Amino acid sequence: MRARALQAAIVCLVCVACTTQSPPATPPPPPTATAVPNATPVPTLDAATSDMHDAFLTNLNDLTSDVETLATAECTDLTAETQANPQELASIRGFAATLQRAAASQPALNSDDVRSSLSDLGKALSQLDTQLATCGIKSP
Repeated sequence: MRARALQAAIVCLVCVACTTQSPPATPPPPPTATAVPNATPVPTLDAATSDMHDAFLTNLNDLTSDVETLATAECTDLTAETQANPQELASIRGFAATLQRAAASQPALNSDDVRSSLSDLGKALSQLDTQLATCGIKSP
């Protein structure tokens, strides 16, 4: 009987211990805010705008290729080309300026691709100016 009384006492103690409320645990601190870099919104282009963007890049890249070809030509070839087509350099520069203005004024052309291609065109024009000076050809 004594063993049963001891068991009953232990069960009662366990029950009392389980029902006794302990103070609530301290909640964990809220997570600290981390800086999230601002994402540059990428405009969505409709089909017509996308076509315009692609056509613009094609014209820009074709012009850059033509300028690079002239900029890497031998002096004799460059001299012959500028004599055969005296307005060619002025036309190239005029078209380049037109493309630069269009890119600056049209929101649809405000893209990394266009900026990169315009930069490539600028480098090619500088290279052409250097080659013209080397060959003794006056630039318009």
